[in-house]
Amino acid sequence: MNLPFIAPLVAFIRQHLLALAAVLLVILAAVGGYSGLRYYQYRQTAEFAFVQIKDALHPAKPTELAQRINFDAISLPLAKAVAEHYPFLKKGPNQLRDLSDMIQVGLLKQARVKEEPVKEETDELVRLRTPLYVLPPNFFTQFFTTMTLQNPTENTALIAAQIRHPVLNKQFSLLLRMDKTPEGWKLDDMVNAEELVRQYREFQMERMVAQRQLLLDKNAKIKKRMEGTLPLKTCTASAGLISDGKTLLVVVNVQSKNISTIPVNNMDLSVKIFAPDGTELMQRFLNAVQPTFPGDTFDRSWTIEIDGTSPLGKSIVAARKLTCEALWKTLGLANGEVLHYAIAPDLLEEFQ
Repeated sequence: MNLPFIAPLVAFIRQHLLALAAVLLVILAAVGGYSGLRYYQYRQTAEFAFVQIKDALHPAKPTELAQRINFDAISLPLAKAVAEHYPFLKKGPNQLRDLSDMIQVGLLKQARVKEEPVKEETDELVRLRTPLYVLPPNFFTQFFTTMTLQNPTENTALIAAQIRHPVLNKQFSLLLRMDKTPEGWKLDDMVNAEELVRQYREFQMERMVAQRQLLLDKNAKIKKRMEGTLPLKTCTASAGLISDGKTLLVVVNVQSKNISTIPVNNMDLSVKIFAPDGTELMQRFLNAVQPTFPGDTFDRSWTIEIDGTSPLGKSIVAARKLTCEALWKTLGLANGEVLHYAIAPDLLEEFQ
């Protein structure tokens, strides 16, 4: 094929090769500079910072997280909320500082742990008996999986995440603010710290009430069995000073009868002693090793020595006629079974 324009074109290119190369380099430099500028601008955005933070979260990289998160700033609103809803924690003049340190140490420890998938426990009884930990074992994994960037602007943005606590069987919303600083973008505020801690405390209180109810239900069953084994019949109490005029002896007598088919080897009981007007004067825990076979009567007396000149001793002497109330705490059966009636506190606080 005859293409007459090819030869002149080749000659032109050869003649102006240097100039054409220079033009091409200018074009490439312009394109590269534009792309570089765009990439530089992107690196200054909240979107880029979000990607960097997300990359540092899974697996958790403590050093990188420390560069992108102002842990002092984030922990302060959390510490204030914890001090409000858990006033007994780190109580003292440096409470906020101590709580802030505790929060940061907890996050750092979690970041250094290799997180594993968490088994979801569907049995509520198992969850109630499982010790409560503050953070889910896969906290950073959940944060990484659910985090989203919200309302990004030139200088600020929000990061939201959803964290599920398997022991509480509840889900929590986290909302943090990210600000552009001279050192770059940093997470520097827990926006919903107060709401987060308040919800956590409410859910924990629900758990504590449920735990106490478990104990009350168990006590009711134990008490019924005790009453069907060695029911308490009488409890009497008397007191008097001996010849020195200072030593007060309180004698407590308890009677019962084994109405079961199993011998009882030993027993512990709680005894409360009252004045005639119903005022409780004292409580003591008494015990005995006295094998009591089916059909046998249990009759036991204990002598309690008290300083008659003490406020308690004086109140007992002044009361003169005493009454008492007894409650089995433990019955050790001959078959090896132990029936134990536990004292149920108002609520069992897990975060003392």
